[in-house]
Amino acid sequence: MNVKKTSTYSLIALIFSLLLMGFSNPTQDIFSDVESAIGSGNANQFSRYLSSSVELELPGEVEGIYSKQQTVVILNRFFDKFPPSAFKIVHTGSSSAGSKFAVGDYTTGEEKTFRVTVFVKKQGSQYLIQEIEFE
Repeated sequence: MNVKKTSTYSLIALIFSLLLMGFSNPTQDIFSDVESAIGSGNANQFSRYLSSSVELELPGEVEGIYSKQQTVVILNRFFDKFPPSAFKIVHTGSSSAGSKFAVGDYTTGEEKTFRVTVFVKKQGSQYLIQEIEFE
């Protein structure tokens, strides 16, 4: 094989790799997993994305900063009380402070709908959930 052909293949492979890396979005992954977990009513599914402390707000009962483990227990209790029939993220964005957020609609079996906002911030090499609000 000649050098020119090898260089061309190497260049194509490099460009393809760079394109794939450019389309990879870690916050999209976290929001996709959060959407799936909230939609199934299982906070354990996204616990790996929780920061060591999470600001949590649930209507009429909980508001404060909780440990990762407490957050999972409280959210699972909320999901038991208001089982999901659907959850869909309808908007994502970012703040000037470097946080990213997703806003979604959580519908319960009783046809009650809550607006959910999830805030994440980069800690080290990954994004972690800092705050979850159900309104």
